[in-house]
Amino acid sequence: MSETILNPNESLAIIQKVVNSTRQDYHIQRKFYILWGILIAVASFSQYAIEKNILSLPKYYPWIFFPGVGLILSIYWGYAGKKTTLSYYNHFVLTMWFTLYIALGLSLYISLYNQVSPFPYILICVGIGTSISGFLMKNLLFILCGLIFGIGSIYCLFIPFQQQLLLNGVCMLLGNVMPNLLSQHV
Repeated sequence: MSETILNPNESLAIIQKVVNSTRQDYHIQRKFYILWGILIAVASFSQYAIEKNILSLPKYYPWIFFPGVGLILSIYWGYAGKKTTLSYYNHFVLTMWFTLYIALGLSLYISLYNQVSPFPYILICVGIGTSISGFLMKNLLFILCGLIFGIGSIYCLFIPFQQQLLLNGVCMLLGNVMPNLLSQHV
């Protein structure tokens, strides 16, 4: 096997090709980010309305209904847009988010078992994923939105549960939905 030595221009061209591929793969996946951001925000706001007796639904119903809708749509979109091969970026991002969802599920279970709010954990897990995605795409907006989630997770520690619901919803809209709607020119 022979090694080819690349000149600086060829090296930069390969790097640019990988970055462009990453950005194109992201555009295919952005509907998932928008979907889940909206569903989690609506679940948070709905739960707040239940807590304040504005809506008369069973307690925690939004956390069963909206993620159920998201799961069904995600599976459908995933199979409808299935590629035969995954790029390195797609493989990494899917693995990262799958791992974060496991961490999120475990932290939800632990927080409910210990009767503490899950929102700091939700926000930090989503913030980590958003920041890493931003670093991969070299997109400052996503990196900053990851920081919004981190700041929100810390702020949750100092406010009551009902306000945490609102903060979670706002963070999802500002940190997840907004950058994905604005990032048409990533």
